[in-house]
Amino acid sequence: MKRLLLWLVGVALGVVVLLGAVMAVSYAFTTQGSCPAPEVRFGDEALEVNGYCWQVPLLSGQLDKVFTSPETLTVQKLGTFYDAHPALTLPEWASYATLTIENTAGSVVYTGSAGDYAGFLFPANGEYKASLTVWRLPAGGTVTRFEGGNTGAIRRNSRLEKPARPTGWYGFSFRFTLQASAEVELSADRVEQGGIVGVAITGMTGDTAPTVETDLGKIQCARSPGGWRAYIPAAYNASAGGHEVNITVNGETLTRTITVLPKDFGTVELAPEPEASEAANNEFRNAVWPLYEQPAREKLWAGGFACPAENYMKLVDFGQVKVVNGKQGSKSNSTRLYTIPGDSCRAPAAGVVVLARNLALTGNTVVIDHGCGVRSYLYGLQTIAVGEGALVERGQSVGSLGEELTMDFKLGSKSVNPWLLFQSSGGLFWRENQ
Repeated sequence: MKRLLLWLVGVALGVVVLLGAVMAVSYAFTTQGSCPAPEVRFGDEALEVNGYCWQVPLLSGQLDKVFTSPETLTVQKLGTFYDAHPALTLPEWASYATLTIENTAGSVVYTGSAGDYAGFLFPANGEYKASLTVWRLPAGGTVTRFEGGNTGAIRRNSRLEKPARPTGWYGFSFRFTLQASAEVELSADRVEQGGIVGVAITGMTGDTAPTVETDLGKIQCARSPGGWRAYIPAAYNASAGGHEVNITVNGETLTRTITVLPKDFGTVELAPEPEASEAANNEFRNAVWPLYEQPAREKLWAGGFACPAENYMKLVDFGQVKVVNGKQGSKSNSTRLYTIPGDSCRAPAAGVVVLARNLALTGNTVVIDHGCGVRSYLYGLQTIAVGEGALVERGQSVGSLGEELTMDFKLGSKSVNPWLLFQSSGGLFWRENQ
């Protein structure tokens, strides 16, 4: 028995010595080179590390070896950026990053995550100081600063991932000068009647919306990730030829020219329609016309629009010249469809219902605001299934169809060709996510 106990003690000591040797080898071969590479860039310039703390796994993630360096007062000087939104580029391993930017007066102009920074616009040109912390955390890990301890210290691994990987953060401190000027780009400089020209306004500072002035209509700007966006309609009756567009940004006016091309939409024979009562016209004006002037919401749609009716036959198409008793009249600013009563009337795109009621002139009426001044006007529904203020998605039922549906798609007060929206063509879909 005594020999057995001595043997067991010897084996145990041997295992301890072996584990100690493995631990010593693992510790010795785990160097700072095992930490992730700090490949962080701001405005295409590489940032220099100013402080870090990393825990690198030992023994298959049972323990961690610590590598740390306290943050100092050193501030890296990056120089001048002429882009109003210098890009922040993080390494693939980054799971979280916090960024704080201050102006020369020490006031914080931005604090938040790197993801939220994508939608930030600097308030003005000038000098700024920034501090950035980039983390690599395992799934389920908390954003806790790894402070204390010295390089070479041993800590218990969190054991939140297999295989275990380094966990920790790099800190960066830098200053730069912003000297940006606005840039304007059009989706096209030529457009047919009924079409839309997209406008991208980038390279600007401040939160003041640019103004866009043109005789093609009242244009409103909406924020985009990289600046501002706007859409200019070439209505069915827009005069052919050149139209000047003046974009004013922070007191600077940039001028572009859009050429409207004539389009033959054809004619349509119609029977005379009874005159609407003055009361019906007034009700329509009071309910619908104010929507033309409503402030532009943020862009709510994504991708092409859907035709509100799945099964239909065209009765009067957009832009067609209406012929009554052999006499040519005005062009149609809307599209009238023959539909199957009881079928679902679909929301053409995501948006907010801003009108849902029965009007004497247009029957059951639903108007959806899709953002950026784009609204769809649906007239003549059999029933209404949504209320004002409701959020709807593309294809969602907003009511049921009657025998006829009149649909009118407007930018502000100007009607545009719906078929371009259903085909995802034209400036409305230009740089959709920028």
